[in-house]
Amino acid sequence: MNEARRFLSPILVCLILGFLLSTAFYAQQRTRERVGQRKAELTEIIKSLEKERENLKKETRKLRERLRAYEKEAAAHEGILGSFTKELEELKFAAGLTAVKGTGVEVSLSDALQVPPGEDPNNYIIHDYDLRVVVNALWDGGAEAIAINNQRLVSTSAIRCAGNIILVNSMRLATPYKIRAIGNSERLYRALQENKDASKLLWNYAKSFSLIAKIKTLSHIKIPAYSGSLRVEHARAIKGED
Repeated sequence: MNEARRFLSPILVCLILGFLLSTAFYAQQRTRERVGQRKAELTEIIKSLEKERENLKKETRKLRERLRAYEKEAAAHEGILGSFTKELEELKFAAGLTAVKGTGVEVSLSDALQVPPGEDPNNYIIHDYDLRVVVNALWDGGAEAIAINNQRLVSTSAIRCAGNIILVNSMRLATPYKIRAIGNSERLYRALQENKDASKLLWNYAKSFSLIAKIKTLSHIKIPAYSGSLRVEHARAIKGED
């Protein structure tokens, strides 16, 4: 009996050991399979991510190219807009729609303080044509902007008489009439001297009829923007003519 036990003990140990080894081997095999499967899955994931990364790179390049194209187009439009804006400002300036400042001259004209007995009163007051004479001389002298008593003169402005009142841009003006012009001061002053009608008014008629005429050059003149209407009501373009 004891012999049988001694014989069975090694066999039992071997069986147990074999079972444990086979179990360990099976477990290790399963682990290897899982690791291999996981590795394969990770490899596929990596490949998928790499492919997605390449696609994103391509898409990024396309987007950058489109962005550069948009930037070029925007720059071109900005240049055109800047050109139009500059041209618009120049046109507004030429049309008198912007306030301006600079050097220039001021011509002040007033009626005579007294009219001698028996004299014609019309000779002793400033008329609308007197203002026009001075204004035309200043334009000829290179004036860039002119205002009479802060009424900016533009292409549609009218200087006219309504009874004893002078109207500029349909606004009533009162003496003294201050004509301010922006431009080269010396050239504007010289233009007043060289213009035949303006010279007669400022240096001859003014003295003869006690009109108050003052001319001075200024280093700083402000002229307001034109605030009236630019609408043309009666003028019509003639077809077939330049």
